[in-house]
Amino acid sequence: MKASPELRDVIAGWFAAVSTGDTAWTNRHISHNAGARLVGTDPNEMLTGEKVAEFLQEEASAMAGMVKVSLGNVEAYEEGSVGWGLAHPTLTLPNGKDVSPRWSAVFHQEDGQWKLVQLHASVGIANEELLGMEVAG
Repeated sequence: MKASPELRDVIAGWFAAVSTGDTAWTNRHISHNAGARLVGTDPNEMLTGEKVAEFLQEEASAMAGMVKVSLGNVEAYEEGSVGWGLAHPTLTLPNGKDVSPRWSAVFHQEDGQWKLVQLHASVGIANEELLGMEVAG
């Protein structure tokens, strides 16, 4: 396993696409394989196959110019034809609210190009909040 600057740039490209509405990124970097998977922040965002590319293209288009992205740290690694990465961006929404999702993805090289085959995005909450517990202070 080795660090992958090339894949890091591909991941950074996704967040740039979100901020500018560049739907071409999805054409270059999303696999159309039936095994592609996406788990998003909304409970209904569990997509497979072609629906992954369709959803991400619509998301990039819908957010064009409306969401400001501060990328922060991106990690990317590869081993042979498989790569994976992590990001923790801050998204500033049109209402001014900041959201910092946790983002991870798996990529596979198809025809010499990194293609996203699995994506997971979530918004973390503290275990105490999840369990409805108060923390003694």
